[in-house]
Amino acid sequence: MQPVFIQPKPALKELVNHYMVFHTNFPKDQPAPCILLPPLPEQCLLFYPLDPVDANYLLANKQMRLYTCSLVGPQTNTIKLQLGHQHVVIKVSFQPGGLYRLLGIPMQELLQVEAFNASDFLGNLIIELQNQIWESENFLQMVHQIEEALLKFSKRLKEKLPIDQVLQNMLQAGGLMSMDQAASDACLSIRQFERQFKQRIGLSPKFYSRLIRFSNAWILKENQPNITWTAIAHQTGYFDQMHLIRDFKEFAAVNPKQIEQALLEMPFNPRNRYQ
Repeated sequence: MQPVFIQPKPALKELVNHYMVFHTNFPKDQPAPCILLPPLPEQCLLFYPLDPVDANYLLANKQMRLYTCSLVGPQTNTIKLQLGHQHVVIKVSFQPGGLYRLLGIPMQELLQVEAFNASDFLGNLIIELQNQIWESENFLQMVHQIEEALLKFSKRLKEKLPIDQVLQNMLQAGGLMSMDQAASDACLSIRQFERQFKQRIGLSPKFYSRLIRFSNAWILKENQPNITWTAIAHQTGYFDQMHLIRDFKEFAAVNPKQIEQALLEMPFNPRNRYQ
């Protein structure tokens, strides 16, 4: 099965970027595969209604079993996922800053390695939602149940400010936006912009821009295995290949060639399923 991407209802577009559903079965007489994921500039809810998934956070050397409904804050760690034989994931990908507007919690507080149990933040509604998902007849019905719950949550959204639109613009620009221009578009001074940015994203604007650029480079290689790293560096806005290598060492603790080999060994292209 190919991943299914679903756009949110108009009432939720300020909060949700998209939903993604992916389902596949692996032979039970063989080990279920692992996939490698880069740090990504997104914050999301992940539902695993069938077999559990284990995460190995490589830079932090930490492992955990993901919750059946996991809340993922700012992601700065390369992750190796051990899938189950019956693998289903339903992802709610929030707009940049959307999780802050929903929870009212500064994202610095979620800037940790591991995923969180969503019910710790969203309460009994998540527990009820999980029960509804388990009873759903198909995946589209599952997404419908999630949307109905998010519509209830959205009533407590913090007011949208100009900076929230700037965050989306930065993501769409591949992180290639000057801080002066971003602050101006947000109607803020540089200092105010940095403070409000960290509240919403959990990272500094410059670090977030680097994260966007790095993840775009990784994804481009996944989707175009024959493209050179020099071409990738140019297409994703790096000054040169050495700057790309520097980011690989910081975000993945390896060089691009090692990642290239790891991607070739994976059973499928994870970016087609986890973008």
